Amino acid sequence: MSREDFERFRQRVLEDLTLQEALRAPMEVSAFLALATRLGAEHGCHFSAEELKDLIRDARRSWLGDWV
Repeated sequence: MSREDFERFRQRVLEDLTLQEALRAPMEVSAFLALATRLGAEHGCHFSAEELKDLIRDARRSWLGDWV
C-alpha cells in the first residue's frame, strides 16, 4: 500500500457524503475494514485491511498522545 492511496481515498470520503454514510453502517471492526478496503479499491486506492487497521491504531495512539 502506498500512503498516497490511503490519503486519496480518505480525501474522497471527506468530500463524498454517500461514502461517509456507507462507512458508518458497519457495526463490527472487521466489517468496516472489509468495506473500506473494497470501496477504496473501487475508487482506485489499494490498501489491505491489515494496513488500514495499522493506520487506525497509529492515529488513535497519536490522538491519545495529544491528550495524555
